[in-house]
Amino acid sequence: MRTKTERRRRGGQFSLLDRFSSLRDALNGLGILIVEQHNARIHLVVAICVLALGLLTGLNGLEWLLIFAAISLVWMAEAFNSALEYVCDAAVPEAHELIGKAKDVAAAGVLICSVFAVLVGVWVFVPGLLR
Repeated sequence: MRTKTERRRRGGQFSLLDRFSSLRDALNGLGILIVEQHNARIHLVVAICVLALGLLTGLNGLEWLLIFAAISLVWMAEAFNSALEYVCDAAVPEAHELIGKAKDVAAAGVLICSVFAVLVGVWVFVPGLLR
């Protein structure tokens, strides 16, 4: 099994084995995100509840698209935020003002995406629930 660095050195040659290896790495990252990040577990529970509510309320195609987009956006932001935190902690383990600012800004990105997701949820679900 080749390492990520060894796969990059091959000069862009396509390899199905390398693609499966990359998929394994991504799934490993998803597992790390869920196991190690408390907020990711909260996002998981909320996403499952939202999907269940979508099934119960009979969303149309556009509504499902908006829900999936909002959920994906929050998960992407959480993954990037967690990755930044891991890199910062590895590079500068002690407290540092700029590292703290970087982490706060990344967390703000998750907050922005989460607020957007809530607004999408309200826009999609409230009219159906009021009927």
